[in-house]
Amino acid sequence: MQCVSLRFAALLVLVSCSPPQKPCDANSCSGCCDAAGACQAGNVDVACGFGGALCGVCNAGTSCQASSCLPIASGGGSGGGATGGGSGGGTQSGTFTISGHVTYDFVSARYDVATDRGTLDFANAAQRPVRNAQVRVVEGTTVLATTNTAADGAYALTFTATGSAALSVQVLAKTSTPPITVQDNTSQNAVWALGAPIPSGGGTVDLRATHGWAGTAFTPGQRTSGPFAILDSTYTAASAFLAARPSLNFPLLKVNWSPNNTTDSNGTVAQGFLGTSYFDGELNEIFVVGKDGVDTDEYDNHVIVHEWGHYFEANVSRSDSLGGDHSSGDVLDPREAFTEGWGNAASGMLLNDPIYADTYFTSGMIDAFGWNLEDEPAPTDDPSRGVFSESSVMRFLYDVWDPANEGPFDAVTLGLGPIADAFTSGHRTTSALATLGSFVTSLKAQPGVDAAALDTLLAHWNIGPITSDFGAGAPALRAMYQDVISYPLNQSVTLDGREAYNFASQNKYWVLTGTGARITVTADSAEDVAIGAYRRGVEVGSADDVLSGPETFSFNSTSGTVYIITLTGYGQVSGTYNATMAITSP
Repeated sequence: MQCVSLRFAALLVLVSCSPPQKPCDANSCSGCCDAAGACQAGNVDVACGFGGALCGVCNAGTSCQASSCLPIASGGGSGGGATGGGSGGGTQSGTFTISGHVTYDFVSARYDVATDRGTLDFANAAQRPVRNAQVRVVEGTTVLATTNTAADGAYALTFTATGSAALSVQVLAKTSTPPITVQDNTSQNAVWALGAPIPSGGGTVDLRATHGWAGTAFTPGQRTSGPFAILDSTYTAASAFLAARPSLNFPLLKVNWSPNNTTDSNGTVAQGFLGTSYFDGELNEIFVVGKDGVDTDEYDNHVIVHEWGHYFEANVSRSDSLGGDHSSGDVLDPREAFTEGWGNAASGMLLNDPIYADTYFTSGMIDAFGWNLEDEPAPTDDPSRGVFSESSVMRFLYDVWDPANEGPFDAVTLGLGPIADAFTSGHRTTSALATLGSFVTSLKAQPGVDAAALDTLLAHWNIGPITSDFGAGAPALRAMYQDVISYPLNQSVTLDGREAYNFASQNKYWVLTGTGARITVTADSAEDVAIGAYRRGVEVGSADDVLSGPETFSFNSTSGTVYIITLTGYGQVSGTYNATMAITSP
C-alpha cells in the first residue's frame, strides 16, 4: 500500500446529482448514496464516495480526496474541482484499461509597456496539456498503477482491481524528470492533485483543471488550474536548460502555492503570510502568492520562472545575493543587481517572451506592472546604467541569449548552452563575489564566445570591458574591492543611511589572502552593521549581534586561499554615517 498526502481540487464528474432518484445506485448517482438512499456529491468527509456506492465517513487522520478517504498524516486537504469522464462504476474487479488527456486552463498575464497597464486575460484562456505529471489509479488507498502524462497530456494505464474499494484516477501536480512538486503550504505541504472516478469497465477519463474565474472573483471549488500552471512553467524552464545541456542535474524543487497565500507578512508561512512570491534558499523551495482579490501569481509565468532562476543559481551555480526589496532605477549592491537581473532575463529566455508581466489586484480590478526585456523604453526605466542596475544586467543577459540583434551594439547570440556553462564553471567557483564581473569573465572563457562583441554590448549598458572576476575593466565594480596588503588594517568607511542594506552605498568589500594564521575582523559604528568572511561564496565567519557598537569574529585562514570580507550597513538615517573596520592577524 502506498499512502501519499494530497491537496485535492473538488471532484466534478460529468454526470451530477440532480434531484435524487430512488433507488440510489450507480445508474442514478455519480456521487455516493447515504443511509437514507439519497444521492450525495461524495466529496465531503461525512459523505465520501462515488459511483452509487454507500457513502463512507472519513475517520480521524483521513480526508475525502477524489471521493476517497485518503490519509493526511503529513498533509492533505479537502476537495476542489476537476472534470473527469463517465459515470462512476463503484467497486469493480478485473483487469481494465483507462486512457485520456489531462489539460489545464492557461491564462496569459499581459502587460502593455506603452500604457503601463495589464491584466490576466481570462477571456482568451486556452487549454494546455499537463506534461510529465504523475497519474495513478487508486483503489481505496491502494495505488494499483502509475504512469506519467506525455507531452500532449495523454496517459494510459492498465490495472487489476480487487473490488475491495472504489476506483479513482488521480493526477498529481508533480513531475519526475526533473523532479518538481507543487504543494499547499497551508495544508501541511500536501501535494495538489486532480481526481475523477473510473467508469465501469474502464475507458476514457479526461481531466481538466479549470481557472474558475467568474468575472470579478474565483468560484470556490472550481479554481484548480493554478498548481498545474505553476508546474508547467517550472517544467518549461528546466526542460529548456536540459535540452541545451542534458548533463545538468536539478534536485527536487518544491513550489508552495495556496489560495490562502497573501502579500501580508504578519503571520506564518503555514498560514499563508508570504509578503510576496519568493525563492527560499535555505529550504530550496519557491513560495507563490494566490490570494483572490489581493495577488494571484500562479498565471504570472514570468514571476514563476524568475523565482526558478534563483533556484537554478542555488543548485547548479551560486548566488551571493543579499535579498531584500529592489526595483528599476535602484543602485544595488552588484551581487543583488546580478541575481535579480538574471531572474528577469531568465524568464524571458526560458519562456521565449520579452514582455515581463506581474499582475495584482487593485480596487477590485486586475492590473499589472512589468517591462520589456529587449528594448529600453523612452523615457528610460534605467537611469543609472551599469553593474549596479538590475535593468542593465537583465537586458545585457537577455541580449547575450536572444537571436535578435538590435543594432551595432548587439552582435551576440549565444543561446542557453554557453550561459549554462558560464554559470556552472568559473562563476560558480570564483574567489570573488558572484556578480556580473565573475559571470562575464566565465562567459568569455567559453569556447567560441566573442569577447570583443561582449565588450561592445557591455559598453552599451555603461559597463567597461570586464577582464576579471573582480571587475577589472569596469572601474565602479573593481572599486568595491579593497586589497588587504598587510596587517593590521584599520580603516574608516562611509555608508549611506538613506538607502536599504542591499544598495551599493551600504556595502564594502576587502580582499585578503590567508597565511595559515587566525584572522580577526572587527567593525564598529553608531548604527547597525554586519560583517562576514567568505571563501568562494561559503561563509567562514560572521557577526551581526548588536544594533550599534562593535561586531567581531575570528576564523582560521588557509595559506594561499583568497577570502572576501564584507561590511553591510543597516543604518537608516537621513544621511551618511561612518563605520570603522579592523582586520588583524597575529
